[in-house]
Amino acid sequence: MAETQNLQHVHTALKKKFSNRKLIFGRGSIGSKIVFVTDHPGADGAKEGKPLAGNNQKLLNKLLRSAGIDSKKAYFTNVIKYHPQEKKPTPKEIKSYVPFLKEEIRTVGPKVVVTLGDVALNGIGLRQPLHNVHGRTFNFGSYTLVPTFHPELAAKDPEVHTLLAVDLAKLRKILAESEKVAE
Repeated sequence: MAETQNLQHVHTALKKKFSNRKLIFGRGSIGSKIVFVTDHPGADGAKEGKPLAGNNQKLLNKLLRSAGIDSKKAYFTNVIKYHPQEKKPTPKEIKSYVPFLKEEIRTVGPKVVVTLGDVALNGIGLRQPLHNVHGRTFNFGSYTLVPTFHPELAAKDPEVHTLLAVDLAKLRKILAESEKVAE
């Protein structure tokens, strides 16, 4: 109950700070073991009011099913909480959303956070190019960070699709290991 109130507090603070934007909040259950973080909602996400939607969501769900992960038991969110139309968010803009993202993740309380793409990776606090760190895991204190590629890029590039599939296939093992450490 307190977590739900805390998440509502995060949403209220976001609405106050970014009152000129149509914000799209994370979706899923508080207490989810896995949180997926993307850059920002795409056009489909803006229409549907979801952090990840359309073909990107379909591809990710398909890859998660193949990996034995139930997407309905995960939490999905974005660094930037609105669809930026045609412009790329600036580093300053990304930075303005980071405290809210960190509080959102803390409230959900996952064992594993998967960043999908460079913006998500930087938003979570790892300032490394994705191609240097994907496929590796990082201990972020209360959770394990798993950086990988955005489904949008994977849909366009067969090599990236394979890399994303391999990274997601490791999630069950990473989750099991993170739960052992917590015991």
